[in-house]
Order: sequence, then structure tokens, then C-alpha cells
Amino acid sequence: MRSSPRFHRWLSEHDTFGPIISNWHLHRAVSQKVKRRGALVMFASFCFSIYIVPHDWLKIALLIMLLALLSWFIRLPVIEHLADKEENH
Repeated sequence: MRSSPRFHRWLSEHDTFGPIISNWHLHRAVSQKVKRRGALVMFASFCFSIYIVPHDWLKIALLIMLLALLSWFIRLPVIEHLADKEENH
């Protein structure tokens, strides 16, 4: 059981997040679009963090974390979106 059934239902039925979560739960995969956007957001946020951190050792630690996270993320399986039955002609 989820900690908040109401929030879980809302998230699962959301137009944007629902398919992403469903693909992950059913196939342990993400779409190519999600993979590109996720990698870009991770890269940008880590770059910003590296920029504002004052200590060099912390910058190196953040860079190592970024490389580890991106190497895991880009190896996730990709699932292609198939059109719904009514969309197929």
C-alpha cells in the first residue's frame, strides 16, 4: 500500500506523469524523450551545484556523483510508445 493512496492515484492518472510511472512499474524502462530530458535536467542541476559550491573537494564529489548517476540513467532500457488501437489505421 502506498503512503498516500490519494496522491498515488492522482500521480498514476496524471496526463504527464502517469505514462512514465506506468512504463517504469510494468517494464522498468523509460521513453527516449524522458531519458533525454532527464539527463539534461540532471546535468544542468549538477553543473549549477558545482558552480555554487565553494570547496574544490565538494565539486569533485559532485562531479563523481553526476558521472555515476548519468552512467546508470543512460543504461536504462528504452520503451517505444505504441499508438493506441483507435489510432492505428
